[in-house]
Amino acid sequence: MKKIYFDNAATSFPKAPALSETVSNFIDNTCVNINRGVYSLSSELSDVVVDTRMRLAQLFDCDENPLKFCKRIIFTSGVTASLNMFLRGLLSENDHVVVGALEHHAVMRTLYALQKEKGITFDIAKCDENGVVSSDSVIACLKSNTKAVVINHASNVFGAVSDITSIGELCREKGIYFAVDTAQTAGVIDISMRKSNIDFLAFSGHKGLLSLQGIGGFAISKKLSHELKPTITGGTGSASHFYTQPDTLPDKFESGTLNLCGIIALNHSLRYISEIGIENIRIRELALRKYFVDSLKDEKDIKIYCADESVDTTAVVSLTFKTCDNAYVASTLERDFDVMTRCGLHCSPLAHSSMGTYPSGTVRFSFSYFNTESEIDFCVNAIKKILKENYNA
Repeated sequence: MKKIYFDNAATSFPKAPALSETVSNFIDNTCVNINRGVYSLSSELSDVVVDTRMRLAQLFDCDENPLKFCKRIIFTSGVTASLNMFLRGLLSENDHVVVGALEHHAVMRTLYALQKEKGITFDIAKCDENGVVSSDSVIACLKSNTKAVVINHASNVFGAVSDITSIGELCREKGIYFAVDTAQTAGVIDISMRKSNIDFLAFSGHKGLLSLQGIGGFAISKKLSHELKPTITGGTGSASHFYTQPDTLPDKFESGTLNLCGIIALNHSLRYISEIGIENIRIRELALRKYFVDSLKDEKDIKIYCADESVDTTAVVSLTFKTCDNAYVASTLERDFDVMTRCGLHCSPLAHSSMGTYPSGTVRFSFSYFNTESEIDFCVNAIKKILKENYNA
């Protein structure tokens, strides 16, 4: 039986076509370091790293001149590491933060830790019934000591996309740093760092960017790059005669050996996404989402949690079952039908609390450009069969 993968919000599968060939070639033929030697292989890899930074600067519309901005593209292991660097490197004792109502543990666990460590405080901006966080809800939470606003661009549980442009405009007017978690939207929704006044844009390579786990990073505004303190220091291959961390970018935030394998892979997937076009990817994914929802909307034993068609969204749908345990449905889908989903709280208990699905959670279905209607048909029939057999048991 063919395995069907509907857990792309966790990590994309399959990856960009021919990614394994690119990675294999790197490992077999060019697996050296950069910024540590003057030999040709190192220089060639350094050029690919710069090209990857520039492609990311273009993707996120960071500046009219991507080459000028590319030094402010910083590589990390992913969104969690990036958000930790932002929160821990910026916040001081008694600072206040506003977060959205659907934040991931990457933000919430870090804030709770900083609350104990530094006495920082935070407030949660409410979302509407679709899961959208607006600038009005952010305004209601602002205080005189608010240092930053952190917003999850799209929920990893319910898919709703928040209005980061209006929130970014608010932050610019108030002189507050604005950070956006694009884990669920990078590569599938057009994002403009300039137009949305984003100071810190965290991205992950292994989801919508169709690359490997363990590579990601952030784009940072010039103003914030001066104030943000590095949370990891060490060798950068530059200014080695000083014991202090370099202030130059990207070295200030990139101590240690870069994940070159991940960057090479990301470069490959960015090229593929550029060829297909984000708008084409988005149209396809939303068509699959609608097909899935339409196939289940008349089922009385199923409650569907997703934004309505008037709201921007990603291809993420959550379900709960009135006559059957969520975990039983998810495990049976995998065991008997080879359909892979994710059940539970999805590292986002705040999102579930905000949308009324805490503590039981949901079964999440998240689609990618590579899924098909026939896979959805098979899955929908499998769900109906599970519910019918459970009801008759």
